[in-house]
Amino acid sequence: MTISAIAFDWGNTLMRVLPEYSGVMADWPRVEAVPGAEPALSALAQRARLVVATNAADSNAEQVMRALARVGLDAHLERVYTMHELGARKPAAAFFGTLAQQLDLPAHQLMMVGDEYLADIVGAQRLGWRTVWLNPSGLTAPGLLPLQDAEITSLAELPALLDDLSLPGYADCLAWLTELNNPAILLAHVQGVAALSYGMAVWLRAAGLTVNPLLAHRGGLLHDLSKLSADGHQHHGEAAAVWLEAHQQPILAEIARRHMLFGLLNPPEAPQTWEEKIVYYADKLVEGSKLVGVPARLKALQQRYGTITPARLAQLMPALNTLEAELCAPLGLTPEGLLERLQQAYGHYLPTARTN
Repeated sequence: MTISAIAFDWGNTLMRVLPEYSGVMADWPRVEAVPGAEPALSALAQRARLVVATNAADSNAEQVMRALARVGLDAHLERVYTMHELGARKPAAAFFGTLAQQLDLPAHQLMMVGDEYLADIVGAQRLGWRTVWLNPSGLTAPGLLPLQDAEITSLAELPALLDDLSLPGYADCLAWLTELNNPAILLAHVQGVAALSYGMAVWLRAAGLTVNPLLAHRGGLLHDLSKLSADGHQHHGEAAAVWLEAHQQPILAEIARRHMLFGLLNPPEAPQTWEEKIVYYADKLVEGSKLVGVPARLKALQQRYGTITPARLAQLMPALNTLEAELCAPLGLTPEGLLERLQQAYGHYLPTARTN
């Protein structure tokens, strides 16, 4: 998909907001660009129109551009748009709608890059823009619901990212689940698994692992994509993988393929990447839409499916315990401690059922 124009937030996206100063930034004694801003804009200007879209109240467009000139960013930017020019503030639809009209481009060719989740990401996403969350502190999206199309910790990552905007958006995932006639009870389950996968991935990333929380979230949403449409010749994980591969999603296909309960016992089917392991494990913590823990989840599966015998579960448990320990170790937690932390942190978002 072609991105024809990129709109950047200003404060703490292109230029640092220095707490010791107030008023018009162009007149501050000292101004600073955000690290990586100049080379990123230089590279991106060869590929798309670049503008600033800011809620700045103290500065008008001319003053914002003057501040940008002090750090050498103005040469890469076509124009500045503030609330004074657009007559609205982010995240209002009028802000992004008027800006799209000014740029004379359809929403799907526009991208918003910013550090304020509600103003920059939610506001633009609602109008159909592509969005990139600049998240240097590794924060968690509100409600464990990452709506952004991509996430970066530094503007230096943005030029390369334009070549790899392959993950489906949240709305796309819901559309696919609906297209395959999945019922409300399954939609609730995959939402729960996705939220939990995302939350755990954020924690593991903070612990130093190379993991993509957004990929874990989308994998959680789509792991049961074809559960009801799978035929007797393939398990539903394989059916989902085939469907996702046909829709140019090979990485998500592997997450779906490798989430099956007894796949751990067969190396070619066992989860390999951190995202695959996280989704596999999150699926074993969520019964329906409730966070219940592994024992309760396995008990429910055993009651539901006659093929899950005590003997097969006994065969599975060593491998499952190994995977569980692998995910807990970077966090310095036991499995019981991880479940308790998840319940405490995410009980507001995901119903919990405490079990003995």
